[in-house]
Amino acid sequence: PDVTVVCGKRELASDDPNAVTNPVLIVEVLSEGTEASDRGEKFAHYQRLPSLREYVLVSQQTHRVEVFSRTDENVWRYSANAEGTPVRLEALGVTLDVASLYLDPTS
Repeated sequence: PDVTVVCGKRELASDDPNAVTNPVLIVEVLSEGTEASDRGEKFAHYQRLPSLREYVLVSQQTHRVEVFSRTDENVWRYSANAEGTPVRLEALGVTLDVASLYLDPTS
């Protein structure tokens, strides 16, 4: 993943000391080469992590952030957030402005 957030002590996989097994939030920045995997194979794998509460996809093509949030009933909710729409990350208790995630080349 491009970003992994762990709350509490970090737990590592026994077979891979670089793999965290208890993330609460994972962020992937989409690219043409990785988007299919990020949406498919990777997300299917990440859903098996009991600690994961939110999976976030950030588009490079448009100002768009997609959030998959796991409910207490183990159901995944989906929200798509464009510029001007706040993105609520419940796992972290924060709200972000989509535009703030993108570099403004004029500034």
